[in-house]
Amino acid sequence: MTDYVEEVWSGWKLIQVPEGAGGAEARHRQHLLNRRRHQMAVLELLQETHPGLVRGEPDVSVPTDIAQQWEEALQTGDNRSVVEIRNKVNFLSLGLSRGQRELGWDVRVPAPLHLVRPAASPFTPLSFKNLSDYRDWCQDADHEIQQPDFQALLWHGNGKKGHRRLEPEMISWGLFLYCVIANDGLLGSKHLNSLPLATTTLAVHGASAWLVLHETVPEGMPKSKRVLPRSRWLLGVSALAVLMRHIQHFGHPGEKCGGYQQARAYTQTAWLHFCGALKTEPVSLPTFSEHATTAFRLHVPAYIVNSAHGKHPSTSIAEERWHQLLTGGYVKHAKPKAEQEDVLPGEGSGLTPMVTERCERDQPLYEGRALLKSLHDTLYKRRNQKRLRFRDLSRELESAIVASQRMAPIIECLCRWLLFLHQKQKRKQSTLYKYLGISMPLLQALGETPVDQDRMDALIEAYQFVVEQAKTEKNRHYRWAVLRSFHSFLVIDQGLANVSMVLVDGGITVAHHADANCLSEDEYRLIASFLASRSANIMGQIRYWVFVLGFRAGLRIGEALSIQLDDVLLHQEVQNTDVTLLVRNNEYVGVKSHDSRRQLPLYYLLTDSELEAFKAFIANRQEVSLHGRVMLFGEGSGSVAPLRDDEVQAEIHEAMRRITGDYSLRFHHLRHSLANYLLLSFHGVEIPCSAPSHHAFLWDKVAEGPTRSGLYFIAQLMGHASPDVTLRSYLHFTCLLLDHYCHKQPSSMESCIPSHAIAQLEPLANVLQIKPATLRKWKERFGEKPPRWLNKAFPKCSVIDVAQQAFAPYPELPAKILLERQGLSQLSLEQVAAALDALYQRDFDDVEHIFNLCKGEAERLTSCARRVLTARTRQGMSAFRHYRLTKGKQPAPNDFAHPRLAMPRSLAERPVANAMYQAIWSRWFSHHPDELRGHLRFFYRYHRATDGHVWIRDTADGLAFVSWVLGLDARIRAVVEVTPSARSSLSERQQLSEWKKRLPSHQHKVEWQSKPSGNRFSKPLGTGNVTFYVVNENKRSRSGYPVRYMLVMTCIVMATVAQNGGSSKVG
Repeated sequence: MTDYVEEVWSGWKLIQVPEGAGGAEARHRQHLLNRRRHQMAVLELLQETHPGLVRGEPDVSVPTDIAQQWEEALQTGDNRSVVEIRNKVNFLSLGLSRGQRELGWDVRVPAPLHLVRPAASPFTPLSFKNLSDYRDWCQDADHEIQQPDFQALLWHGNGKKGHRRLEPEMISWGLFLYCVIANDGLLGSKHLNSLPLATTTLAVHGASAWLVLHETVPEGMPKSKRVLPRSRWLLGVSALAVLMRHIQHFGHPGEKCGGYQQARAYTQTAWLHFCGALKTEPVSLPTFSEHATTAFRLHVPAYIVNSAHGKHPSTSIAEERWHQLLTGGYVKHAKPKAEQEDVLPGEGSGLTPMVTERCERDQPLYEGRALLKSLHDTLYKRRNQKRLRFRDLSRELESAIVASQRMAPIIECLCRWLLFLHQKQKRKQSTLYKYLGISMPLLQALGETPVDQDRMDALIEAYQFVVEQAKTEKNRHYRWAVLRSFHSFLVIDQGLANVSMVLVDGGITVAHHADANCLSEDEYRLIASFLASRSANIMGQIRYWVFVLGFRAGLRIGEALSIQLDDVLLHQEVQNTDVTLLVRNNEYVGVKSHDSRRQLPLYYLLTDSELEAFKAFIANRQEVSLHGRVMLFGEGSGSVAPLRDDEVQAEIHEAMRRITGDYSLRFHHLRHSLANYLLLSFHGVEIPCSAPSHHAFLWDKVAEGPTRSGLYFIAQLMGHASPDVTLRSYLHFTCLLLDHYCHKQPSSMESCIPSHAIAQLEPLANVLQIKPATLRKWKERFGEKPPRWLNKAFPKCSVIDVAQQAFAPYPELPAKILLERQGLSQLSLEQVAAALDALYQRDFDDVEHIFNLCKGEAERLTSCARRVLTARTRQGMSAFRHYRLTKGKQPAPNDFAHPRLAMPRSLAERPVANAMYQAIWSRWFSHHPDELRGHLRFFYRYHRATDGHVWIRDTADGLAFVSWVLGLDARIRAVVEVTPSARSSLSERQQLSEWKKRLPSHQHKVEWQSKPSGNRFSKPLGTGNVTFYVVNENKRSRSGYPVRYMLVMTCIVMATVAQNGGSSKVG
């Protein structure tokens, strides 16, 4: 077999079999021989059809059916065991995937096999024996706590010295640890050790009280210890009473502990003193916590116990935001640092946004490495070389961005970051060289991993990988500063979470709780009302419904904007029909992963009023769309490409931050909100803030009670492969779940905690020195609010009362925002084209209703379109001035209908025409209407559709028109063809030079050409023609149609608007 496969590529990673003398070495060698024999069998299978794969040749293409035959042969051949099948399939999978990345192979990689073994059950005979001992120990402890001997030690200690001494402070804190472990579910060792540092965060609201752990990185935390994310723990009545008593008599433990190590020692000592005061058999703190975990597992869902134990910790939202959700109202939060530095909120990076269209990133990783290496060499300045000019360096970086769009996402992000540093922050060429050199290892760490919010963990690990490569402390700090700059750019450019990065003990520590946030139901309704008040035009409606689907259905921004009409399953003919939304791939946008494909039952997720309004919106879009592949959230009738994220997301972010005052809120937090509310509703948890009320009906339809299928249903709605992803990254209200199972459902606890607070405090009456009669009197006066009772008992204990904090009301919103322009003038270019197409099939009233036009505007639009498009170059039957009739493609114009002017076909050129049209109405029509009319009159008079250019008869007016058009968008270029006059006193070269001098500001956008002299016109500088075109890297030919199409449509709309004002002229 080895002779048959002669040359093997090193990327297959064949096992090297060492020589074995005997015994264990010989047995190990035999095992490796079998593994190598399996590998060679796979290579022999590949050698039969594609020997280039075995030799490691680049760019090998393998048909899909061949790859499937290989996989079937390995799984159904003469394989002796499941382990052998797994080894062969995994060897094939790893080799082919490595060839895809490094050699550009076009092959379908089979999925690797895993021998999945069920997790070992935590319930064993030994665990049940320990559980029985734990129950007995807790019963003895509860009995001893009520005895006078323990209470005397708690108040005065034993007065001894050395290791036999029992201090009241330590016994008191040990009693608090016992309460939070046995009754409140605080099980993790890091949580217990950090409790002394968190007592200053004690806050209350109504009948609830909590502590916030790990808000910041504790001092003295070992580098090997993973810092847990922020967590909020709701305290039971007994634990709160003991804690407030401790603070009343001994102060905050954090004031005596300088860091994590001191707090850990304080906790361990306190537990030893507590066990000594009980006079029972001592139990170590880790052992007691482990036994309590087993007791919790009997009654509490496993993932909640794991989160409480620190194995899969969830993330709690910031304390200030939590206070705002509890009380409602407006709070002005601090802006993220990334938005405070160089770029204002909403402005973005100032660069062209990353395309949302589906781009085939078919280039292997070695091509990406070569691109970065070439760019790194370009940035390096040698002694005998001059620095690159600003324009030349911009051109190099822009070309690198274009090339990187077919490579790994991290390569495009790095190139865009360099362009941002160069153009916006004006960094020197040497700085760009250093920054790129430091950040290039990110490609090695990330590979082809997408750079988005859900891959934040992988991005953070890549940052750590880069920092750890530094050899000196100074270099570590410099690398950390560079990576912080790169991540700040990702926050601005792509909307990633603003992760705080802190350098600790030579390594990089990242606060994972930076992206935890949610939106309440009241805030959602206010933001939705705010967006609805701006939905008079189509973009306002798109922003409104994208926001609604983000909060109600958990759609990502890219998923929402890529919905096609065929993805909405709705039968308009059937009343009360269900609406189902399909999230799937299409020609332009791909879903994030295979598991992101899903069906969303909007008839359960939306409220009744929202569902009916959404049906009306869908019906309106179906009326004007040409086919089912048109985007649901598009502007025109043929919008097959999705809108850019920034066109929709920026306004939504502004509304969210304007209503709440929280600048960290992003569109992605709408998904987090849905996941949290669904999970809390799934468990029947009472939510203290305003939350959706229709989710309970959803669970009645989906499942009966909290079953495993309900969790998978939530993961399926989120588009996750399993509930583990949802619970680990999206759950921010673990404190409410633990409080529900520990305090609201006492039957689920081992100790069977009474449901009312007085019964819980009566056994501790002598410890707290509070009479039961006093407790009952406080209950009658203040209601069922134990924090207020205990505040009366321990007035020196300072707590944060959230209800007493001043919160401003939500800002008042106008009922309806009146647009500056009404009717036809507020439509986009694609909408105007869709309206003109609709006039062929519908009457004027229907078109005015669909596009929200003024009365009679549809009829005037038809009249003006017919007049503009049928204007001829001369009197008689000459060619049309603004319309070229192509035989067999467009119907001939008649007296009843206007000619059809087709939209530009190139999807890359349509956004340019739309942007120019928007600039005309937002900038020129509002501020310079007379100058706009002058330019449009010039175009209307001298445009020649048959020749595809605009004739320039007068040099001054013509070049002013050219300068105006080039200033509408940076992607417009022009070709000016000058015909010198033979009657002029100037020579041909002098006339051409005069033309160039009169267009100084756009010289880099204009290409000049000269024709032979003419005698027809006696102009001093002759005449000329100008042809505009859009810069399009996907086309070799230059197309001037998009610019001329936009100008013709502007003339039609301007003529219609002028008729509304009483004038019938075009400009």
